[in-house]
Amino acid sequence: MTHSVNTGTHVHSSRRDIGFIVLFTVIAGVLAARLELSELIFAWTRPWEHLELDELVTLLLVLCASLAWFALRRYREARSELTLRTAAEARLEGLLLDNRRLAQRCVQVQETERKALARELHDEFGQYLNAIKLDAVAIQQTPSKHDATISRAASSIIRHTDHLHRVVRERVRNLRPVGLDELGLEAALEQYVSDWQARLPGMQLSARFDGDLDTLGEPLSLVLYRIVQEGITNVSRHADAGRVDISVRRARARAPGAREEVVLTLVDDGAGSDLRKAGRGLGLAGMRERVEMLGGRWQVTSAPGAGFGIRARIPVGDIT
Repeated sequence: MTHSVNTGTHVHSSRRDIGFIVLFTVIAGVLAARLELSELIFAWTRPWEHLELDELVTLLLVLCASLAWFALRRYREARSELTLRTAAEARLEGLLLDNRRLAQRCVQVQETERKALARELHDEFGQYLNAIKLDAVAIQQTPSKHDATISRAASSIIRHTDHLHRVVRERVRNLRPVGLDELGLEAALEQYVSDWQARLPGMQLSARFDGDLDTLGEPLSLVLYRIVQEGITNVSRHADAGRVDISVRRARARAPGAREEVVLTLVDDGAGSDLRKAGRGLGLAGMRERVEMLGGRWQVTSAPGAGFGIRARIPVGDIT
């Protein structure tokens, strides 16, 4: 859209310049007629008639006509190039929009599959694990001639079942945000931050939420949750940080016609990194793609020894 406006501005400017040229030509003709410019030039060149200076006007007219023809040719070529450029930019804009919609659709399909898999793990696998544990507890509590052996076997089954339960809960949490569908984004993020705080007691996690975050819609809510998820995971693995500050704010539109947006920031005080060096990992690239897929802007700030920060600004509303 911006390129089209610029192209239209160039065309309008060219037409305005042509108008000025015509106006100045008319003014010059009127002044020449009133001042009898031809007679003055003839009188001035008469002493040097042997140099044929009286033919200078004719030469100048031919030169002006040639320059006008050249300018007209260049103007038509420029108009043609601008038309082709406008059409190419329109096609490129359409392709970018189609690519963004395709990326959004891929993410939606991925999240749908994750949701279905999480439900199956919870409803099927989890229920059967629970049944196995109950059977083991019943065996453990049943008197028998081989009480010690049976009790040890039952206790082993219970331990293994509890371990599988923890693994399944962790997998379900990674596949689908806990409480996002039932409680909303803010409660899901609070629970996620609280879980990580329990795992990392030596790190201080601070989360602040502002505005109505529970009516953003599933695509935007999932993107925000995944950014926080990936950000905290990266901090726990690489940052060696003592503090992480998370902020999710729904900002109202400041100008008429502007869209609301959600601003997410995640900053740590860890080791940081040199952004000029390649190899920042696929996690950041995935987060950037998710943000840009929804028409948002992505920014990363860091320096060696100065911590690491990410900032995402995403307009409220899905791509149609």
